[in-house]
Amino acid sequence: MGSSWATKIGCAIPSPQQTDLFHSVSVSSSFQTWTTRRRCIQWYQCMKHCSGLNSYIPYLITLTLHHPRRRAQCITGMTLKDQGDYCFIYNDPTHHVDFLESFRTFYKQGLFTDVTLVSSTGETFQCHKAALAACSLYFKVMFTSDMREKSNGRIKLTGVDHTILEALLNYTYTSQIKITEKNVQCLLQAADQLHFVSVKDACEQFLVRHLDIGNCLGMHLFAEFHVCPQLEKESRRIIVSSFEDVCTQDEFVETSLEKLVYIYSQECLNVPKEQTLLKSIARWIGHDPKKRVGYIYELLKCLKIKVDDNYLRSALELHKNHLLNENKIQSLLCYCLRSQNQEASKRSTASMFVIGGYYWHPLSEVHVWDPVSNNWIQGADMPDHARESYSATTLGPHIYITGGYRTDNIEALDTVWIYNVESDDWTKGCPMLRARYYHCSVTLGGCVYALGGYRKGAPSQEAEVYDPLKKMWFPIANMIKASHEGERRSKYNTPHITAQYTAAAMRETGVDYHHTSHTQY
Repeated sequence: MGSSWATKIGCAIPSPQQTDLFHSVSVSSSFQTWTTRRRCIQWYQCMKHCSGLNSYIPYLITLTLHHPRRRAQCITGMTLKDQGDYCFIYNDPTHHVDFLESFRTFYKQGLFTDVTLVSSTGETFQCHKAALAACSLYFKVMFTSDMREKSNGRIKLTGVDHTILEALLNYTYTSQIKITEKNVQCLLQAADQLHFVSVKDACEQFLVRHLDIGNCLGMHLFAEFHVCPQLEKESRRIIVSSFEDVCTQDEFVETSLEKLVYIYSQECLNVPKEQTLLKSIARWIGHDPKKRVGYIYELLKCLKIKVDDNYLRSALELHKNHLLNENKIQSLLCYCLRSQNQEASKRSTASMFVIGGYYWHPLSEVHVWDPVSNNWIQGADMPDHARESYSATTLGPHIYITGGYRTDNIEALDTVWIYNVESDDWTKGCPMLRARYYHCSVTLGGCVYALGGYRKGAPSQEAEVYDPLKKMWFPIANMIKASHEGERRSKYNTPHITAQYTAAAMRETGVDYHHTSHTQY
């Protein structure tokens, strides 16, 4: 087989015993024939198909490189035009996975460990300083600065339980951690203490998903202490928007004076009646009247409620020797109002937003009506000027414009535009899974739902939900019957209106943002 291939290219192949011939100075004339570029390539192709001839390839390359007439660089059958060094960068896509897997094995088997961590309950864990420093700024600073722990092989972590420490170490070596309702607060505290930033962010997102009226006060205090900006923002939103329900919760009477003053001082506190505010003060003072009755003036000052100070002082002095309770305090506060028909000082700061419309062509203007001043204000125009037949709904301080189509093309759109009523600007959101127009949209449980509508000229039963935390749309069960432009109403959200060419939304400052996950966290 080998000689037949050699005959075709016009040269003789020496036997393995004659390999020294290739090192001799005098080379046969046939050698000069196959050292040309074409012959070199032919030789390589020949070698690939001839078993037993692979041993000649190094000699072929060596002799070709030293040929006096032609110094072509043959590298595995490939001729390079320039004389520069050949460079090849190999990127192993599984290297980081294998690297982490090896470190995980070292951790489990206690190999190459150079530090011992001790939990607050005395359990010990053999670890690697390099792995800890890579995941935690706390350990990085500890092991790189002039601290005692830099050279100490045993470090005790005060305030970190062994189960929490074990979870953080498993995250260090596996990149995974299990967050539950039972361990989330302790896990966030430890992650904040040890500067596991990613774990802290994940715990914060978990708590945001589980916010409700019953725990928003405690979560707001927790968020302030551990500097969790998103948790603080969302818990405050629930407090100010649903204060009438929040003040009836068990957490309310345990709230500190400073926190209560902070809540009452919020300009966007949504309380329709003064009686609600007075009732909340009476309930808070009635929980511990001896210690708290003296704070009544400070609280009323925060609420900007005008009362007859002389009457209030006299009444409190008269009742100081008697047992004060919630009902008596509430009665005193009501009598202190200067007039029964006094206008409430704290009003719902509701605004109405009218987006778009149609006047010979689609409009993209935004008009805002302020009921307090009875004035209309011009907002920022919607970026997609030719859009029509879309739907609108609100979630927190945002108005979501979904779907529709353009005047020059009846093809349905899947695009989403989000209007921020606080900053008066538009941002492009994640596109829907299904393009649609003449559809309904509604918010429920902190999510946006797109229902029905038209696709390709026919009604659609398809529905989907948008998760604002994951910034993604997810499909849900199809509706029983295809619908379009229907009224949509949710149990906990004010209904919003969407007409064929006009989108209008009513919004109250500090809308409740309570997220319920539709997918596993």
